[in-house]
Amino acid sequence: MKSRLDFFLVAKNLTRSVKKIEIYPSIAPDHAAIYISLSWQGKTPRGPGLWKFNNTLLKDEQYVAMIRDTYTQARSYYSHLTDKRLFSEMMKMEIRTASISYAKSKAKSTYHREQEIKRQLDHLDVFICNNLFSGHIDQVSQEYDNLKTELRSNYEDKGKQAMFRAKCRWVENGECLTKYFFNLEKRNYNKNYTR
Repeated sequence: MKSRLDFFLVAKNLTRSVKKIEIYPSIAPDHAAIYISLSWQGKTPRGPGLWKFNNTLLKDEQYVAMIRDTYTQARSYYSHLTDKRLFSEMMKMEIRTASISYAKSKAKSTYHREQEIKRQLDHLDVFICNNLFSGHIDQVSQEYDNLKTELRSNYEDKGKQAMFRAKCRWVENGECLTKYFFNLEKRNYNKNYTR
């Protein structure tokens, strides 16, 4: 038996601020995630912020190869510099620029893949619900489970990234990635924000 319990209760004075409401597939076995977006008037838009190197990129072989190539090219390009400090700063600038570009493109492709997984999960969920006694329902269920596993992996990576940005110094082994780290990151941002 299936029933829909996905809705938000919103105070009357907030109904004008509701911008978007959506239902997303989630990694939970029998629940869907619900999303609400509120638009607050008069809020200052958030800027790009301070860049900090994400050392989890060092496990990405493609990134390491790209940085090696960047280093080699920059070293030959700035070989005429005699001041070692200036040379070092120019090398760091080149590596930083390449790192930011790579991280942005990787985040964009991860986002697009996540949206594609959600779309496929929605499609498969409808198919499974309407064809429970189909001959190849086991294959479809297996594909559904594989996509959920991939989505869970993406969410775990997002949680690790939030822990990194929140500057959390320790995490116990096996500790669940919760909203705590996202709130900690937000609090740190607001603490450093100047008007």
